[in-house]
Amino acid sequence: QKEDYGRIAAQTAKQVIIQKIREAERISIMDEYGTKEGEIISGIAQKVERGNVYVDFNRATGILLIEEQIPVEFFQKGQRIRAYLYNVEDSPRGINLRLSRAHPKFIEKLFAVEAPEIQNGVVEIKSIAREPGARSKIAVFSKDEHIDAVGSCVGQKGTRVNTITQ
Repeated sequence: QKEDYGRIAAQTAKQVIIQKIREAERISIMDEYGTKEGEIISGIAQKVERGNVYVDFNRATGILLIEEQIPVEFFQKGQRIRAYLYNVEDSPRGINLRLSRAHPKFIEKLFAVEAPEIQNGVVEIKSIAREPGARSKIAVFSKDEHIDAVGSCVGQKGTRVNTITQ
């Protein structure tokens, strides 16, 4: 009778410890990815299920829904994927990282990486129109009349645009 109580108490203590570890892990992941919302993050395709791609980010898993993908793209398991993190939600089944490659902000962030003028605010993106997989158009503007806003985004012989397109 005495040993039985010890076993039950040990099991309860074990459950409480595991629960606390999971909670701490969840808070840690929220802290890490909550600040990355609205940015481009890179991960590896874990599995492709009915067109939806599950992307592994070491400690968390993101989902790239079929409607958030570019129609002409297909992903395989193990492939590296860069996508726009548009939503981090804390659900009872874990933290869901919602990804998109079709979001207009994806183009904006790619241009910010490629064109330092956009990154430091000299050139600003006014508007983006996009048909994912077909074409994208962005309207750019600069307050500084010495800077060619369109030229800085296109790059020499279209190098910046080609890099983004690829």
